[in-house]
Amino acid sequence: MDSIPVNLQELKPEDFKAFLDSFDHVFSDCDGVIWTKGPMPGAGKFFSLMKKLGKTVNFVSNNSLRSKENYEAHFRDAEIENGFDYLTIPSIAIAEYLKSVNFDKKVYSISCIETNNVLKSFGIEYKEGPNVGADYYEEYLKYMIDDPEIGAVVMDCDFKVNLPKMNKAITYLGRPEVHFLCGATDRHVYYARGAKTLAPGVFTDLVAEEANRSPVVLGKPGKAFGEFAMKRAGVTDPSRVLFIGDMIEQDVGLGKAVGFKTLLVLTNISKETMLAHKTIRPDFYDASLGSIVPLLEKQFVKSVI
Repeated sequence: MDSIPVNLQELKPEDFKAFLDSFDHVFSDCDGVIWTKGPMPGAGKFFSLMKKLGKTVNFVSNNSLRSKENYEAHFRDAEIENGFDYLTIPSIAIAEYLKSVNFDKKVYSISCIETNNVLKSFGIEYKEGPNVGADYYEEYLKYMIDDPEIGAVVMDCDFKVNLPKMNKAITYLGRPEVHFLCGATDRHVYYARGAKTLAPGVFTDLVAEEANRSPVVLGKPGKAFGEFAMKRAGVTDPSRVLFIGDMIEQDVGLGKAVGFKTLLVLTNISKETMLAHKTIRPDFYDASLGSIVPLLEKQFVKSVI
């Protein structure tokens, strides 16, 4: 178990400055940190001040469901200029990974439409479906016929995942040369008032178990995804990165896997929940990005005097 997380609000001014001096780069999650249905108060100001204090700012999200236009609108509403240009998401990581290994076959994609659009934009052909399965179990044998054209199975944010798709994926993964890649690994989607539903990561885990294959995780909390985000940002030393998120397993887990410093904002979980986690704790925490803004403003004033 990691040590007890530090509340930024309880730091003395000299200790808060030491915190700022401990990193050069900020990587931040988006959903639940910068915006929910609308922008989180003070989020844009937080990143503006970080840049004025000499930090580079990049964004890392598991959400491949949003289009570029949707992301750009959210960044614009949060008063973050050109945010999408500094954003890493699983769909881009998956496509670039396949290009890096000179992939020349077709992908079987259990993914959302935006991930498929990204694959297409990289010139990668894919097959998908079916979205509706047969009614009788004996008919499921047709979903277990191998397809030699398939050279990779990709699973990323498909909320229409079903038994036919999973059987097809397991069949293709029976060939060891077939790449197995996944994006978002989230097992649950969290809603207001503590409600949650199962998310596609549950089904990725089932396919991995049945195929006896471990995917290359190109989404949080996969180490390969964090290293890919570093490469895109031109960052070489993970210890000089502060990763900000609102989820223990996905965000803090990514930071711990790669070697980032971690800051958890309590926009979706309580302090008690954070401290009760059995294996993962952030290095630092605060209520929100907006609550840190006054601390940054004081440091900025000092830096220009």
